[in-house]
Amino acid sequence: MRIGIAALGRVSEDTGGKNYILHFIRELSKLDDDHQFVLFLSNGEQQALGLSEGRSLHIVQVPNSRRTPLHKVIGEQLLLPRYIEREKIQVMYYPGNFVSLRSKIPSVVNIRSAAHFYGNQYGISGTRRLIRSWLMPASARKAKLVITPSEDIKRDLARFAKIHFDKVQVIPHGVDLGLFDGDKNRAAPDGIRTLDRFQLHTKSYLLYASALWRYKRQDQLIRAHAELVKNGFPEQKLVLAGMGTGVEQTYIDELRKLPGELGTEGLVIFTGALPQSELRYLYAGARAFVFPSSYESFGNPIFEAWASGIPVAVSNVHSFPEIGADAVLYFDPLDISEIIHSIRRLLLEPDLVNSLVSKGSERAKQFTWDTTVRRTLSVIECVS
Repeated sequence: MRIGIAALGRVSEDTGGKNYILHFIRELSKLDDDHQFVLFLSNGEQQALGLSEGRSLHIVQVPNSRRTPLHKVIGEQLLLPRYIEREKIQVMYYPGNFVSLRSKIPSVVNIRSAAHFYGNQYGISGTRRLIRSWLMPASARKAKLVITPSEDIKRDLARFAKIHFDKVQVIPHGVDLGLFDGDKNRAAPDGIRTLDRFQLHTKSYLLYASALWRYKRQDQLIRAHAELVKNGFPEQKLVLAGMGTGVEQTYIDELRKLPGELGTEGLVIFTGALPQSELRYLYAGARAFVFPSSYESFGNPIFEAWASGIPVAVSNVHSFPEIGADAVLYFDPLDISEIIHSIRRLLLEPDLVNSLVSKGSERAKQFTWDTTVRRTLSVIECVS
């Protein structure tokens, strides 16, 4: 079968979309089957992602589909159907929420975020929200089958887009256990150099790793950290790793000013965007991972922290309880006192930490990219 995979836009930026595509293509290359895959990328993305063609993979670059989100939509809806037809694709897989509505080829769409259904509260507003509000339900209806990474998004699709449960299959993402091997990364010379670059020592800092979007509430974490510094942990550092696409510069400026206002300047480190090849060392060296996001459709960083052997505290909203199960501590992301209480427990209760690390390690082993890709491929094969 000749299967197309659409990944237009700035996929190479430091977001979950990039990691999904890279791991998905990597695992496809390991499979011994008769399928031929055609990956549709925007101009320049193949080089940025470091992808090359292989025995069963052909890469096609779609022009004028990368510069802005609107260019991506236009490329997906107006340009891509012609390329799909030219490449004689039999089934299309769209891992980025939307299908090409004008294409007549059977399709599967992976809807990995439903944040826009909740109004403006999760940072999706204006034109972006209008486009998503139109394209996402239409895409879910046109696709033969829909994939979501969590039951939480599946429920949102049924509630807001009126998509029947039977049309939606939940296939969680995976984690690269080899890449995020905590014991190996803690001992690696490159890891020591990475920590030195940011003036860090093992177990001397709390870690947040994700995009710096406002709804992920890094401001709450910076405030909670300041209270901890003032009340018993004067040398405890906080590392905010990542940046993300389409960040709000005014919010970034607010975050960078906040430590100075709270008296923790020098204790809060902003690393900017980092590849996973470096990020793994920050996970391995952290004392704990804290994720105060008010919305998350899956939460890949949780699994990366688990695989790295560090304890985790996360928000108690949306997909977090489903994904975290009993292997994390939960808090209300709007209540700083709850965030502080959870972090204090991770700093002061070694038996709790050991239990969470053990449970997290076992849970991470249940979510592999090999399983994700094989299950996804079986869904794609169903619609041919």
